[in-house]
Amino acid sequence: MRFPAFFVSSLVTILFVPAAMAQQGVGMANGSPFTDFTTWTLAGSAAAVTETPGNGFTYSRIVLTQPGTGGLAGSGFAPTALAMDFNQPFYFDFNFFIPFNLDLRGDGMTFTLATAAGLGTGGSGLGYDGLTNSVAFAIDTFHFGSEPVSPSLQILTQGSTVPLAFEETGLGDMIRDPNAQWFASVSYVPSGSNNNAGTLTGTIVRSDIGTFAVAASVDFSALGMVGNPVFYGFTAGNGLAMDGHFVTSAVAVPEPASWALMALGLVAVAGRAMRRRLN
Repeated sequence: MRFPAFFVSSLVTILFVPAAMAQQGVGMANGSPFTDFTTWTLAGSAAAVTETPGNGFTYSRIVLTQPGTGGLAGSGFAPTALAMDFNQPFYFDFNFFIPFNLDLRGDGMTFTLATAAGLGTGGSGLGYDGLTNSVAFAIDTFHFGSEPVSPSLQILTQGSTVPLAFEETGLGDMIRDPNAQWFASVSYVPSGSNNNAGTLTGTIVRSDIGTFAVAASVDFSALGMVGNPVFYGFTAGNGLAMDGHFVTSAVAVPEPASWALMALGLVAVAGRAMRRRLN
């Protein structure tokens, strides 16, 4: 589903401030909180690095599959599971990019919620195939003749890559750009019937290209996820293709002058507190 261009800037603003929906979930895209992927549980071809290159930011990235190398499958999951109530809304966001390469391109990546961290099969399995008790938002960049035309957005469940719902984006190779990241979000609105079911929506946004989304009804009781700890993370696979799949997080590092101002502020606060005690 593609939205008109004039909606993009306002929709991005809404996505970055999901206060009404953010009762559960993690915002990884805007550095609040900063996500250090080197602390995550990695499997397969996944690798992570965190660095502060001196430009005022600290960056962390997880490389699920290395660009230029085929036959890879990788996953990374946060080390701590969440206790989630599926009768309440939740929201996650993240930044990702897929570098362009001149070799064979595909297959794709997912954001996954599952009762156990793991890694499924690669290639068209997207590193997700086989992960039961789970739901995933997939960015699929390869298709066989009978599958949704890539790049497509899909909602997957129970470790199956047969989509519960899909949207064909028509993006072609615009999905791949090493110099510009996509903002992605996964949001959930419960049915209101206290039945652990509702609507799950996956969205990707780039202000210079557009906004694309897919949604499906999901029953978390049927998925065996109710009452169990829930791990969140990413999977990817590239099979015979050679796409790389990256997820990133960044946070500004205060300059020395900022640290000095913060220190002065703390001294002033401490001074006021001491004067109150003396009085």
